[in-house]
Amino acid sequence: MHPDPPAPARVAVAQVGATAGALDRNFEATLEQISAAGRLGHDLVVFPECHLTGYLFDDPRATAAAAIGLTDPRMAGLVDACRRSGVLATVGFLERDGDRVYNSAALVDGRGVVGHYRKQHLPHLGADRFVAAGTDRGPRVFDTRIGRVGLMICFDLRFPESARVLALDGADIIAMPTAWPSSAHLLAEHFTRVRAAENLVYLAVADRGDVENGTAYLGGSQIVAPSGEVLVRADRSEGVFATTVDLTAARDKRLVFLPGEYELAPFEQRRPELYGVLTQTPEN
Repeated sequence: MHPDPPAPARVAVAQVGATAGALDRNFEATLEQISAAGRLGHDLVVFPECHLTGYLFDDPRATAAAAIGLTDPRMAGLVDACRRSGVLATVGFLERDGDRVYNSAALVDGRGVVGHYRKQHLPHLGADRFVAAGTDRGPRVFDTRIGRVGLMICFDLRFPESARVLALDGADIIAMPTAWPSSAHLLAEHFTRVRAAENLVYLAVADRGDVENGTAYLGGSQIVAPSGEVLVRADRSEGVFATTVDLTAARDKRLVFLPGEYELAPFEQRRPELYGVLTQTPEN
């Protein structure tokens, strides 16, 4: 499940704004931000939800018009920027696939798109009102040079199963683009710490702190350790916030309080045979 143990990695969350529908401008800014991350020695930089396209659209036509495919030529520019800077980047965008639009995140390095994920849980907010929910049961955790990176997006955080699936698939760190509105304090202050601690993984969350189409974003981008300790947390200021992490800490799923006397192994002590109700489809 795991490649060789990674060396310490420099992980960054980019709390930066975007303009809804202004794709060329958003891409250009992202290229500059990736290059800057490389100059600062960052290994992984996580950008906010729908960073390339904007998020707060008011109608389905504008949402669809902003969506792009994975083969859009501008995506190749991101790959080239990652190659030149030596950076891994997780970027959010509205994705077009045939006649459907998804809220997606792509993990990109200098070789191409390492993996991508379509948001599975959609709130009644912004572009999520007009996109399809992701249903792909394929991989959401991807091998990279720094370790195994899992992907989820914003509202997925409300569902403990989302993070647990990534942890069970061997994620060392979960990269989570988000677009928290200013009312989402509970998510930023508590849910992030709980998801990291209950799954013993790192969690890197990138939000925005600006205003888009009249809606203020919360900010609060953060990196959380498997212990639940918040290593880095932003206010609403724009910027890139980073720390060095030892991703091997996410590979030991034991909790040792007194060696040999008080030790817990929550992943080994799971009782999935008793959790059947979790996989039942709710009745309308």
